[in-house]
Amino acid sequence: MLQSLYSYINRIHPVSEDVMQAIGNSFEIIDIPRRQVLLKDGETCQHLYLVLSGVMRMYYIKDDEEVSSLFIEENHFFTTQSFYSRTPGYEYIDAILPATVARIHYTQLQTLYKSYPGLNYIARVITENYLVKSQERLFLLRRQTAEERYLYFTERYPTLLQKVPLKYIASYLGLTLETLSRIRNKIRK
Repeated sequence: MLQSLYSYINRIHPVSEDVMQAIGNSFEIIDIPRRQVLLKDGETCQHLYLVLSGVMRMYYIKDDEEVSSLFIEENHFFTTQSFYSRTPGYEYIDAILPATVARIHYTQLQTLYKSYPGLNYIARVITENYLVKSQERLFLLRRQTAEERYLYFTERYPTLLQKVPLKYIASYLGLTLETLSRIRNKIRK
């Protein structure tokens, strides 16, 4: 089950069998039913996750509405800012579809970094990828028209259109569901 984790790591930088075994022993695999919440506002995130199957979502509440901040597909790592800051956060994490994830506790991850300094390079690459996704979303919301945001999303994340409810995509793009429907209808014509 952790084969995708091992492949992911080796694509970034090959590591020895001993290191792989230590990584494998540190991760726990859990199944998450659809709509189960893993983390709530006010909690400190204790884990770094890798989606093995399914789709996860991060969101926050604004004016009693859920605002999607990130969708995570298979073979992608994710966590919240509270994981790194070790303080209570404002985001929720839930499963859009039934999911299987591999997770590692913050303390175990720090132990791996100290025991195997080469893993710090891999962690940096993973963190850089995460930062790029975050910056990408900020750019979309600040600099693109509603239609440009939707078109970019369809080009960049075509599989999510089939898996994620439109109301979540609309909130991710900073749109109302009605506006997103109008854009979709205009594009189809």
